[in-house]
Amino acid sequence: MPRDNWGSGSRTTDPFYPDGYVSTEQNRQQIIAQNKKYAASVGSINIKWPLKNYKQGFFQGNQDTISAVREDIKTLLMTMKGERVMHKNMGTSLPVLDGQLFEPIHKIEMIEKIRMEVQSQVEIYLPFISLQGINLFTSEDDDKLKTNQIRVSMSYLIKDTQAMSDTYSFTVTAI
Repeated sequence: MPRDNWGSGSRTTDPFYPDGYVSTEQNRQQIIAQNKKYAASVGSINIKWPLKNYKQGFFQGNQDTISAVREDIKTLLMTMKGERVMHKNMGTSLPVLDGQLFEPIHKIEMIEKIRMEVQSQVEIYLPFISLQGINLFTSEDDDKLKTNQIRVSMSYLIKDTQAMSDTYSFTVTAI
């Protein structure tokens, strides 16, 4: 039974039935209760790794944009190429470099390899961020690093938001 004016008497469309059908108040309340029952109660943007049990059997998630983007970057860079199903080129060789760091580092070659790989993978798989700079540090540059460690620090802008920038740092090290 279509009806244009329900509730206040003005000409509006029932939000539950945009095609014009007007239900009884009981049907409307059942729909609202069902929507609340199945609504996501975690309220997160993406999943935080490593997976941990959180509310009502869900996994813990990132609540803001910056932490969600950091998680995306970490996931991309710590995924080995060929590890992701159906995306054989996604990821980097940074996890493989852990074993190579037992060997003496050829600083210029290794730094350029890491810089190019990080830059190319971020451009392909995270197009919503714009890299502003990638800095790599070895034990010669930073006294806190051990002989065969490299610290990667990257600054970026998130394209979809206004003036949201961040810096993410991680260390590639031998286990």
